[in-house]
Amino acid sequence: MFPIELPSSSGMRPLHFTILTFAMAILALVYVTYIGARWSGYWSDDIIWSDTSRHHSVRIGQTTFQVPLSLTPSSGSVFPLMSSSQVASSLNLQVAWPSMKGVPATAEGKSDSDVAAINRIFLNIATPDGDETMRDRLAPVYRRLARGPETDGPAGLKVLTLSSPIALDRDEIVFEPSRDTGFIARCKRPKGGAATCTRQLALNDELTITYRFNRSLLANWGRLDRRVTQLLRSLVR
Repeated sequence: MFPIELPSSSGMRPLHFTILTFAMAILALVYVTYIGARWSGYWSDDIIWSDTSRHHSVRIGQTTFQVPLSLTPSSGSVFPLMSSSQVASSLNLQVAWPSMKGVPATAEGKSDSDVAAINRIFLNIATPDGDETMRDRLAPVYRRLARGPETDGPAGLKVLTLSSPIALDRDEIVFEPSRDTGFIARCKRPKGGAATCTRQLALNDELTITYRFNRSLLANWGRLDRRVTQLLRSLVR
């Protein structure tokens, strides 16, 4: 039988060993968190640590926007955590009417049928695709496709109905008759859904705003245009 000889003591005190073990555990946790953040896309090489983490800089063409994260829909593109800037081809935002603030978290994720209840406005900023505007198509296209003469709409607007009277879906062109460059929007109501309108206008020489809203807001069409334009211009840096 061989005698067993215990190793000599390292001389380290128990308290020192506990501190070393705790420090190693902290480092391991930080490393695992870092790896997870890089893998999930919430970490990028241009991370900055500042009190502006609730905003994100996005450049589309030659225009830079400083966007509050509260205006970005959670179902859309997620910005990298505290990334200093991003170049994009378009930008999607979502606001509540009439505050033009971010949509409350309790309303996120609702379908288009809930737009009427919470008055959401969906905005898209992008470079124009070069096609004719809706106003350009009013006389040569929409008037020819209309199922009957124009009728009176809300707040002085006129309405051209493109869909058949017996169709389950509703398709309308709503426009301001007094100005050749005035308000125009296309409103559609799918079977069993809410009627929503799409409006397009220029933000500047290189960018176009497309925004979507509930048809009931047409009563405030002039205010809608002003508030949307004011909001987006306030984000330009």
